[in-house]
Amino acid sequence: MTRKMTLLTLAFALFAAGCGTTRQNVCGQLVPNATAQGNAAEHVAAGDAAWKERKDITWIKKAIESWNKALAITPKDAETRVKLSRAYYLLADGHLRMDDEKDEEMKATFRKGMKEAEIAFALKVPKYRKDFCAEKPFAESISTADATAVPAMYWFATNLGKWGLEEGLTTILKYKDDIKAMMDRVESLQPTYFYYAPYRYFGVYWTKIPVFRGDEAKSKAAFEKSIKGAPQYLATKVLMAHRFAAKWKDPALFVKLLKEVIEFDLTTAPELAPENAIEQKKAKDLWEDADTYFSEDDLKAAGWKG
Repeated sequence: MTRKMTLLTLAFALFAAGCGTTRQNVCGQLVPNATAQGNAAEHVAAGDAAWKERKDITWIKKAIESWNKALAITPKDAETRVKLSRAYYLLADGHLRMDDEKDEEMKATFRKGMKEAEIAFALKVPKYRKDFCAEKPFAESISTADATAVPAMYWFATNLGKWGLEEGLTTILKYKDDIKAMMDRVESLQPTYFYYAPYRYFGVYWTKIPVFRGDEAKSKAAFEKSIKGAPQYLATKVLMAHRFAAKWKDPALFVKLLKEVIEFDLTTAPELAPENAIEQKKAKDLWEDADTYFSEDDLKAAGWKG
């Protein structure tokens, strides 16, 4: 198995364990002071235009640069901070992760995404800061979030998950309830957000909870709900193949899901083409390493060709 796939295996295996945030973002100075003058809207528009070309890492970086320029002028712009958080996530998970020499940059980039989304969330949900800094239970500190805070909360949780993984197993396990609380809240407010994201998360979560044993029925139901709701979002199928089919020894499902991803016509979902291209690469890596999870005889019977 390649080092790259080892990292992905560990990421998928532990992602459901969750992770935690630090208190430094919201309990000190929440929003930095403006450091520039100018037309923030122009920079936001430039970032939006660059983001449309995000299949190329150069344009992701240009979007990040433009949105940061906007925030230097209008630092309380929560919506732009959410865009920036998503961009940091894609840069880290879709590009930096694939380069063995950029592990530290990847980790720092997830942390940037975490910080931007946390600030955006705190701007959207004032009570969060008060309760969180008073060290109330995390689920209580986010309990007043409404649907307008869902994007910030989702990208906060997603960057937190990947950042926590890179920090190490102790961090993930120590704070596992925080990310679950956020996903529960997203589900209650906007269950279809980002291509049925809560159920994609719960699909992975129930492969590991109860610890190590998992709950096959709950995991399967969550994955199927996410795939049914948004079949064009390929990450869900990659996750189900890797975490569900491999865990419960279903080579037919494993092969079926990966074939669907690999053979997917990216032009049928142009709004997701950059993200789906990354998932196709992950699926191809899993396909090449399929005999790590199943016997060759079982795979060949399922239609796999190494």
